[in-house]
Amino acid sequence: MQPLDSSLNAAIIHIAGKLFPLGFDVSDTAPSSFKELCGHLNAGNRMVVFAGGSDRTIYADPEVNWAFRAWHDWCHWRGVHDLTLESERAVCRMQTWHIRKLYGEVIARKWGSIIRAEIIGQAQYFHCHKRFPEDQRGFIEAYLRDRDEALLWPLW
Repeated sequence: MQPLDSSLNAAIIHIAGKLFPLGFDVSDTAPSSFKELCGHLNAGNRMVVFAGGSDRTIYADPEVNWAFRAWHDWCHWRGVHDLTLESERAVCRMQTWHIRKLYGEVIARKWGSIIRAEIIGQAQYFHCHKRFPEDQRGFIEAYLRDRDEALLWPLW
């Protein structure tokens, strides 16, 4: 399977490399709440992201998905944004701002819609169905075509 946008994949790896020049850890036991994330990072520990749910993503590569998660979680921590839907919107804006600063306005518009689907779309899906989509790629592709229809379908 090919990534949805291979240039976005490269940008995610680039940004994660800037934020975590010594890398980050991947584990089945990563912080699962904002409080745990802040406690972990504020204690000076390395970023650690959840390993699971990385098979069927728009990145087609678990390493890129983990890099996106590390960047995303860093934005939650750095921006002091908890895990509410409104905070996900703030984190999405922060990540889009990073892209705008590094790659320019045109690219930010293009990738911004994908990032919004990835962050806000999945958060909205969770709000509706009390779980994240198992087929994240299918959900994101559907969300980019028709947001309302994608959110109604319970079997992603």
